[in-house]
Amino acid sequence: MMRDDDELIASCLRTMRLDPVRVRQRRRLPGAGSGSGVYLLRFDEGEVVLKITRHRGGEGVPGARREVRFYRELAPRLPVLAPRLLASADGDQVTCLLLSAAHPASQANGWTRRRWVEVASELGTLHGSGVALAEASGWLRRIRPLEQHDAAGAMAYWRKAGCADLAEQLLAASPALATAVAALPDCLVHGDCHTGNLLVDAAGELVWADWQEVSIGHGPEDLALLWQRAEFDGARPPRSAMLAVYARARGLASDVVLRRSMVAAELLLLLLAWPQHLIVADSGRCRLMIRRLYRLAAAWQRSHRSPADNDARPPDIDADSPPPRDDWSAGHGTITVQE
Repeated sequence: MMRDDDELIASCLRTMRLDPVRVRQRRRLPGAGSGSGVYLLRFDEGEVVLKITRHRGGEGVPGARREVRFYRELAPRLPVLAPRLLASADGDQVTCLLLSAAHPASQANGWTRRRWVEVASELGTLHGSGVALAEASGWLRRIRPLEQHDAAGAMAYWRKAGCADLAEQLLAASPALATAVAALPDCLVHGDCHTGNLLVDAAGELVWADWQEVSIGHGPEDLALLWQRAEFDGARPPRSAMLAVYARARGLASDVVLRRSMVAAELLLLLLAWPQHLIVADSGRCRLMIRRLYRLAAAWQRSHRSPADNDARPPDIDADSPPPRDDWSAGHGTITVQE
């Protein structure tokens, strides 16, 4: 570990009135984002996690301070497990969180169907709990993450990938997509829901970590990111089974409104958030996500056909649905999957 890390850890611990001399071992954990460093510290009494966000350039600071407030005010009220807040400090230079330790779950591509369904059930319980809705007009009501993305930059990627026509049509339809997502009630959303932020405790129970992006949303945003990140990493989450369990846990009807909302959330995520990652990804993973974009677009189109149309049906959310063979919308050319 670099000396700079040693000094920073010691400073944070002293700020939280803890003696850094008591630390027996320390290890930086991989995968920290949002400008934060995450460390596993071992004391005689056991292990804890220290999360530090430096304030250089302002990167990650709003999220770090939001997470402190989350642990202080909301975490004890959640119907799912989150790390327990042991201490915190928020100063001009750094924001620090000391949390109870949990450990990474197995790699997502090794998850069982039972584990995926368990995650969907807990997510539905979280979204259906009503926690934090009273604070919806305050610190949790913020600009939605997708609205922060650069549409022009995203379009530049899709043009390079040979998907300009489809991407332009989807971008034009983005208000309708956002309306479909908003058809579901407001709820507390995790905001960065992927398997890397799902830990397990000593009893094997799921622990939901990294709440810097917590906010009020509608729910499908969390499922969309969970599925797409998992598939990008080679996993095959059972989408239909998960959505059915999610709907029951949240108290929603498992109907066309829910499925259309899910398809819309996935389309917005793929269209606007993924290009910055795909531009540096290998070609196989890029093709996977592009095929998903075309399948979702076809599902969105089919869900809006007239009920009198024999082909009208609820949108298909499964990743292994057949490739689209129809027009995305009237007046546009046939969509083909770009290989």
